[in-house]
Amino acid sequence: MRLWVLAKCWRHAILTPQPTIDVTPDPRRLATNPLRIVWQSRWGIPLGYAVTSEELVLALDQQGVEIMHRPTPWHMPAELRNQRLREIAARPVQPDAIQVSYDQADLFDTQHAGRKIGYTMLEVDSLPPDWVAACNKMDEVWTPSPWGAEVFRDAGVRRPVIVMPLGYNPQRFHQGLPARRLENRYTFLSVFEWGARKGPDVLLKAYSRAFNKHDAVLLVLRVNNHDTRLDVARQIANMRLPSDAPPVALIYNRQLNPDQLGSLYASADCFVMPTRGEGWGMPILEAMACGLPTIATEWSGQTAFHHSGVGYPLRVRSLAPADATCPYYIGLRWAEPDPDHLVELMRHVYANPGEARQIGTHAASEVANRWTWAHAAARVIARTQTIGG
Repeated sequence: MRLWVLAKCWRHAILTPQPTIDVTPDPRRLATNPLRIVWQSRWGIPLGYAVTSEELVLALDQQGVEIMHRPTPWHMPAELRNQRLREIAARPVQPDAIQVSYDQADLFDTQHAGRKIGYTMLEVDSLPPDWVAACNKMDEVWTPSPWGAEVFRDAGVRRPVIVMPLGYNPQRFHQGLPARRLENRYTFLSVFEWGARKGPDVLLKAYSRAFNKHDAVLLVLRVNNHDTRLDVARQIANMRLPSDAPPVALIYNRQLNPDQLGSLYASADCFVMPTRGEGWGMPILEAMACGLPTIATEWSGQTAFHHSGVGYPLRVRSLAPADATCPYYIGLRWAEPDPDHLVELMRHVYANPGEARQIGTHAASEVANRWTWAHAAARVIARTQTIGG
């Protein structure tokens, strides 16, 4: 198997029914009685909660919500580059406003004087006891997917659990972005933080079974790894992939800006994510927005938006103990994707590129109509208006 390390590339480049919620905010009410929200979260660091928090707050701000920021203490230094977010962060916190704690449940601020909402997610089949306890100290709990809401309730969260989806930025991720293909091959792409949860072993082994060096295919992995204990190259070598496996290109530990990331999606033919669990699954959604056919595990948060007709759901073989190196996962389970089905799906999209492109086009249309940050902000506003803001 050929492994290309491209560290400097791309410089230019059916569940329990949920209560129906009206996601249309009342603009007249916002005009006469502006909605105020204290937003407790991390900003200015390259982690999922922080990045999505900033996007959602900017969308709320654009829709007329008065946001005040209460930072979550964190060990990494923050660098807040967005001028509007700096202005919001400078506002004094008003203790009588509703507070939304958008972070890990064990980091919720439970001492706020006003109404408290916890907004969080996890990638396994239950919750740690301290997460359950923190959720039960809030007035209600939001989580992005119906799957997640069922997990929270089954774990013992007694407060109302409301499905509150996240979104994506349609200005950054859409069809028609400039592409920069690495080779004239059918290109599979995956974007993830290296770790067992993302299933890199499942992906690389299935890819090596589905194709060989004579097939005109390429797998591009855009991988970040912030754990100095992990040797990604050694882990790949330990998989003992066959010598006649097709090539893999590795874009390693390179921070891509959103324009570069969008171009990377546009440069592929199919996005593949045999994940063992997601709270939401942002790269899957971004790839769909760019018109890619997507193969993703049919379990966890992405099932809110990824389904047959807009993608290729990957069957789950079983639930298995999650990687206990993460303390949140101890004693809990995640999905084991079916590797045989993954081989079948990768071969199918390769053999049927026209069908796959049509599914990708359908996906781009559906997510643009339902899952942008503007849609997410409207849902937050509508729900918050109903409980008093």
